[in-house]
Amino acid sequence: MMLFSSILAFDVYAQESMRLGINTTFRALREETKLIEELGVRTIRVPLQWKLVKIRPGEYDWTSVDRLLKVAQTKQIEVLLNLCTTFRPEAQKQGGKRVPTQLDPLVKEKEEWVDFVKALANRYRGHGVSYEIENEVNEETVWKRTQDQYLEFLKAGYEAIKGADPKARVLPSAMRCGILRNVPSGFVSEKDWKWHDGWLQGILSTKDFDVVNVHNYYFPGGIIANGLTFQSYLEHIHDVMKKSGSGDRPLWITETGFVSLPSDAGGRMDDGSNEKQAAWLTGAFQQAFQSGVERIYWSLLCDRKEPYFGSMGLADAKGGPRPAWNAFRQFSK
Repeated sequence: MMLFSSILAFDVYAQESMRLGINTTFRALREETKLIEELGVRTIRVPLQWKLVKIRPGEYDWTSVDRLLKVAQTKQIEVLLNLCTTFRPEAQKQGGKRVPTQLDPLVKEKEEWVDFVKALANRYRGHGVSYEIENEVNEETVWKRTQDQYLEFLKAGYEAIKGADPKARVLPSAMRCGILRNVPSGFVSEKDWKWHDGWLQGILSTKDFDVVNVHNYYFPGGIIANGLTFQSYLEHIHDVMKKSGSGDRPLWITETGFVSLPSDAGGRMDDGSNEKQAAWLTGAFQQAFQSGVERIYWSLLCDRKEPYFGSMGLADAKGGPRPAWNAFRQFSK
């Protein structure tokens, strides 16, 4: 009986410790592993581009992914791979040299991508890897194809992954939430909502996913951007999920964060500071978990040179912790 109770307690602890994640990259993880451990983070989200592994159709170099998985497993950290479906022209390895590879027609590209995803899921079957298919596809500068074409990739990717690793969790693309849209009227227009919800409803109607995925950069208080707050945007996502018959699916916030200094959001000035960033983090995390969000991945561990989002680090560019670092740790304990 005592052993059974201990197992239950461990399961609860494991689930609780998986609530918080960090977005990182293959390159950054080498420098951030120690900081991630200190934060008590047990899951990371990493973008995976084809150029890291594809040599030629059907032939892959898994060195970088193997290395990342080895580090993560050694530290008992789960990995969520954000998969890029579109294969843009890029330099590829061939005979020790890098040569240009042209973009294939859509049908051919989809076939190659499905083969890649299947090989990926087979290779890391049983390692607790989750997969997210694309990123913010409702943004035309990111996904330059139609919604129907994305849904084709989502369905094919989901079937390939689940066929290779039935226990793997698959996430669809999150929507770009529009924090930088800065609507002059102060409120998201009906046209914007129709575009956002049209994409989200189309994705949710497929049921080709295990977890619903959202990006939420709105503020839990103090700043109302485009008529929205962190809570109201989350409530809207929940509402769309219910209407689409996906209300029973887990919800993860795979990107969130707040500026630590005054930042221009396309004409709207978001008055960030170290202290406000910590307060916003605390408020957002409380609202998220009270709303039933299963996991939250913070956008940046350390600052980087990037307009608006670059000051969202829990630490500065040199790794110096901010008040938000301690606020984050309170939730990871």
